[in-house]
Amino acid sequence: MSPALIAVDWGSSRFRAYLMAGKGEILGEVECGDGVASIPPGGFPDALARLVGDWLAAYPRAAVVASGMVGSRHGWKEAPYVPCPADPRDIGDKLVAVEAGGRRVWLVPGLSYEDETGQPDVMRGEEVEILGIAESGARLVVLPGSHSKWAAIDGGRVVRFRTFVTGELFAAIRDHTLAGAFARGLKPNPPGAAFKRAVARGTAAARGENGGGLLGALFGARALPLMGKLPEEDAADYLSGLLIGAEVEEARRLFPDAEPHVVGDGTLVARYLAAFAALGLGASAAPQKAAARGLLFLARAAGLIRS
Repeated sequence: MSPALIAVDWGSSRFRAYLMAGKGEILGEVECGDGVASIPPGGFPDALARLVGDWLAAYPRAAVVASGMVGSRHGWKEAPYVPCPADPRDIGDKLVAVEAGGRRVWLVPGLSYEDETGQPDVMRGEEVEILGIAESGARLVVLPGSHSKWAAIDGGRVVRFRTFVTGELFAAIRDHTLAGAFARGLKPNPPGAAFKRAVARGTAAARGENGGGLLGALFGARALPLMGKLPEEDAADYLSGLLIGAEVEEARRLFPDAEPHVVGDGTLVARYLAAFAALGLGASAAPQKAAARGLLFLARAAGLIRS
């Protein structure tokens, strides 16, 4: 199993790299906190050499493909967005080349989508995870996070997607508002009764049931503990459930038919699976290391490696 690919998933806060054989076997891994935000301007070639220099030296014929914010305008060099629908070949045709110590590195473009109202949406980095899961037959992929993504897949193509600022909104409310004061300094507990209660409440709010909405429901994260109707230690769990419940309801209106495949951090995946279960909806955890598989498919589509 000779190494054929150095696959790099280089986000804002994390660096992950995989040494891969042509058939997809992972032969080595590197993970650290040297995200794009920590690299000074012009410092990407040196950073790559420091992080995977041994691989670069040992395997001079291996292709090097990098995805994530490294290909943004704040990264090494901007790789422009590819509009949806898009498949691995569409994305592979738009790889952007940069140089690192005489070695060519290919940067993966992100994806864009414009809905019927003219509202644009973008992703960068998640596209390789989606492609890595699409090969398993998934038709709907959910990627929880600061900016949660829901993406529809058809025939291996990313047809459309929608972003929800669920994680970012949770952090902003918890850390910077009076409504989130009881949750401040707390991490959500493992999904329990308070979370499930809030998921149902957030879903109902997103539907506009009983004349309410999410903005009014969010103040419950303060009012319920104040009035002794929610333990203070459950405030973060409740706030999380409200937002995830609202996200699921909004997203299911846009993507009503397919069963979601949830990919990402294990804790977040478990939280979303618990939310789906609380609502009586089917969902499954996607296989791990989806980004590595997606980068492999892109390298093949671009003709950089053979299987």
